[in-house]
Amino acid sequence: MHRINDFIITDETEIASLLAPFDSSLTILDFSLMKDSMSNTGYIVTTNSGKYFLKIYSKATDKIETAALSYLKNKINVPALLFYDGSKQRFPFAYAIMEFLDGVTFINHVRSNLKYPPEMAYEIGRICATIHERSYAHDALLDGKLNLLQELPRTRDKILHLLNGKPSEYLRPETIDSLCRFIKENPDLFDSIEARSVLCHGDLGYANIMISDGKVSFIDFEFTYSGSIYHDIGHFFRRKDDDVEALIDRHIYDAFAQGYNSVSASPLPSNWLTLAHLCDISAMLCLLTYDNVPTEWVEDIENDILCAIDEDSRL
Repeated sequence: MHRINDFIITDETEIASLLAPFDSSLTILDFSLMKDSMSNTGYIVTTNSGKYFLKIYSKATDKIETAALSYLKNKINVPALLFYDGSKQRFPFAYAIMEFLDGVTFINHVRSNLKYPPEMAYEIGRICATIHERSYAHDALLDGKLNLLQELPRTRDKILHLLNGKPSEYLRPETIDSLCRFIKENPDLFDSIEARSVLCHGDLGYANIMISDGKVSFIDFEFTYSGSIYHDIGHFFRRKDDDVEALIDRHIYDAFAQGYNSVSASPLPSNWLTLAHLCDISAMLCLLTYDNVPTEWVEDIENDILCAIDEDSRL
């Protein structure tokens, strides 16, 4: 897996010092680095009192994640936030101690069982809609209290802005031209995408959904922001590897929509999947703002963009 930030490597002594303000009676029996993350650093820490998840933040995403966990703890299944220190006084980085969810990611659950349970798609849709119940006046970055901090451009404007920057170094000119033309010719679709701004998870991939004790939990809220409902939905239904994609059919889409509509005061329209794939283009383009983007990322993103704007490929 390609990482955005380097791992923050530490040792048992330092981990013990980080856990001490939370519970000075803890004795570390074992710890291991979680290597399947892309941004921040996580350790599974086994102690005389059980397992904990230690999260160390590479960037300034600690305040938004801890705020989201606190807000959502009684609304959906999220790991309990047990301790948080953003002062950077005892350690150069902000860090949090969370409940350890003893389970598997949704992607691993699907792969190990060779099936995609519709009831889980329903539950994920329901949870997604519950997060989206919090509304905002416009798209924006949020502060440590989940209030509007900095307004963000509309989805279509963000896409056009990104196409004039780093992503243009990776995408073929004809792909860029096709996408710009599609946006110009289909303002109604983007009007629908931009109609509402809500609390978004911000990174709703299969790896950020845990299955633990038969329950569906959402994790990793470090990119939470105010945006379109279709941002989360588009990311969740972004094309997967062939083995997983082959398990996703109309029954899965219908189950997700039914779960979402069971909570949302604004039911998803008939073309919700089209809108979700179009909205996800902006998030995919953000992945192309880095140097040395892997070739397979570029190929996948280009293909997904062309599929999103190709009417014949839409369900």
